[in-house]
Parts: sequence; structure tokens; C-alpha cells
Amino acid sequence: MSVTTTKKNEQFQGTPLQDCKLADVPGVGGVSMAKLAEANITTAEHLIGQFLSLSRDSDKMTNWLEEVCEIRNQEAKKVSEALAEKAAKLVLH
Repeated sequence: MSVTTTKKNEQFQGTPLQDCKLADVPGVGGVSMAKLAEANITTAEHLIGQFLSLSRDSDKMTNWLEEVCEIRNQEAKKVSEALAEKAAKLVLH
């Protein structure tokens, strides 16, 4: 049984980052994981680090995922939105 995006996001948001796998990030699947690995992103921590390096800008992250990793827009947006929500919990404003 597949996990819905909403359920996957709830699980991702509720799990400490150090315990999250890359596949736990909403929008990331097998194909996306391979493309991210080509960009040296192999963990959820690496991925959120990339998001933070882009000033926590969801649009920039979506563009980076599309342009650098060739991830489809729909998945890139899911990833970016999940990372923005997670980063808001982790980083002081």
C-alpha cells in the first residue's frame, strides 16, 4: 500500500531530521533519489542543507530541483514545500 503525500508529509514533519531518510521527504521517490545523488544529495540532511543554502526560498529550491536535478515540477514543489515546513520548525526566524 502506498502512503499518500499528506500522510508522508505528516510522518516527515514529525520525525527528527537526523532520523529521516531521503525517501521520507514528500515528492522524493526512486527516480528523484537517483537524480539527487548525481547532485551529491544522498540524505534528507543534505537536501535541507541545500534548501537552507538557498535562503529558505521555496521558489529557488523548486527551480534548483528542476534545473539541476531534472525533477518534475510537481515533485519539486512537494519537496520544497515539505522542506520549508521542516526548516521553519528547525531554524530560528
